[in-house]
Amino acid sequence: MGEIVYFVGKAGLAATANLQSFIHHAKENIPFTNISWNDNSWNITSFKIGKNQGRTKKIAHFKSLRDPSGSKSTVEIPFDLPFLDFAKSAFSEVMRRFQLQEFRRYLYSMQAIEQALLNAGRPACITALDATILDDAAQLLQDRFKDAWSVGRCLERLLTQIIAPAKITPAPIEWVSPIPYKQPIRTDRVAPKNNDKVVSRLPSVQTILDLAEIHHTSKHIPDRVVTAFVTLAMFAPSRASEVLSLPVNCIRHVEGEDGLMMGLAWDPAKGGMPLTKFAASETFERLATETVDFLLSLGEPARKAALWYAQNPGQLYLPAEFKHLRGKPITLYEASKIMGKETAIHSSHASRYGLVKTGEKTSDPARRSDPNGSWAGLFEFSSLEKYVLDKLPEIFPTLDGTTGLQWHDALFVLPENTLSPTAESLLNVPAVFSINQINNQLGANPGGVTIFSRNGKTNRDGSPTAITTHGFRHLLNTLAQSKHLSESLIAFWSGRKNVKQNEWYDHVPQEAFIEAYLKLGDNVGADSTLT
Repeated sequence: MGEIVYFVGKAGLAATANLQSFIHHAKENIPFTNISWNDNSWNITSFKIGKNQGRTKKIAHFKSLRDPSGSKSTVEIPFDLPFLDFAKSAFSEVMRRFQLQEFRRYLYSMQAIEQALLNAGRPACITALDATILDDAAQLLQDRFKDAWSVGRCLERLLTQIIAPAKITPAPIEWVSPIPYKQPIRTDRVAPKNNDKVVSRLPSVQTILDLAEIHHTSKHIPDRVVTAFVTLAMFAPSRASEVLSLPVNCIRHVEGEDGLMMGLAWDPAKGGMPLTKFAASETFERLATETVDFLLSLGEPARKAALWYAQNPGQLYLPAEFKHLRGKPITLYEASKIMGKETAIHSSHASRYGLVKTGEKTSDPARRSDPNGSWAGLFEFSSLEKYVLDKLPEIFPTLDGTTGLQWHDALFVLPENTLSPTAESLLNVPAVFSINQINNQLGANPGGVTIFSRNGKTNRDGSPTAITTHGFRHLLNTLAQSKHLSESLIAFWSGRKNVKQNEWYDHVPQEAFIEAYLKLGDNVGADSTLT
């Protein structure tokens, strides 16, 4: 196939003619697979797989600003024609050329353009665009978003990179987004600065020690998995996506002046080079090694199944002792064991696992959970196969598109239901976890059940304890800044490509709070223990 060129409109043609040529060009060069142009929702999950994308789906909705569905994954009121075809074409070209993982700002920009055209009494056609409409669209974005600068930049880029070269407006448009850049208001400073009220994003000393205590005392698997994440997040400044996409062979050993040094291999999420972050002490070496070993052991059956699914797509993984059942009717007891569930599935819960009755029975005592019973119902093998295979995302077996990490090589591929405090784990059904799931366990759970509430931990005033996954990164950067490490070293240690990004994590003025961490002073409750 020849090189795909960008579409450039012909000066001698009318805007409407160039628009039709632009739409035809976009349709011929669409970068997505398995979508229908006429659909108003495009599933682009497999396009430009992101870091630790896991089961996350990416859907582009061509809905108007008037659509009442909000954030729901549906389209009730699409863009009006002919703007709809332009929007699909422009989106296709933006994604093909810029290879974006985050794309919604461009859709927001197009929503604002269409609505501004309609508000001005003009047809919903991009050929009616001018600078005034763009000003109105920018105002709509400012009304919609608290900080609209970034989406305003997408609106400007849509004009300069797509619309202008395609010559789909009657006259050239020179326009710059009027939305001013605002210094982000960081909520991670410990104390008010210039008498401004600032909410700290840094965790309290008590919260860190509570997590340490839970890590060493709780036998509850969801607790242990969450604190395993925390342990690795505290090993060195890291983003949650980097922790959750660690490979199974992440431990590295290097011979140093003082002997063998242990570290963890990381792949930074924002352009930094792959690196090994070394332990700050022998104690942390041991703690991190034990944590990795725990996750390796817990996830072994799930990763074994994941490898099977990678090598045998479309076929259910069967433990060795059940391979003879492939394609044959199965009992609820056998379905449980195939999935790695310790207890048998109750007959009233069969539908939860998608199991379909065959209408047949077996009297073989070895095939039922109760050997004293007289018979057991049989279910379609294909129904269990479909139930399990449907849990694998369409991008399986890729977990991390930036490194090519596969599920069976990922440390945090664990059995299904591992993070559920009530549901029984399915050892042979592999699962991955999102940052939101970890954050929910750390205090963001709308249901209120968290690692802290399960273990009777609250703030000193009795309020619920909460921390975000990013809080550990801020904390470690703060401590690094307090010890006057060089900016280059801190950036390298944190996996950042641009040293200037360190300013967002600089809490050096908060000496008193830093000392509380360094010395574990009076901020720690009297009953706190750190094993």
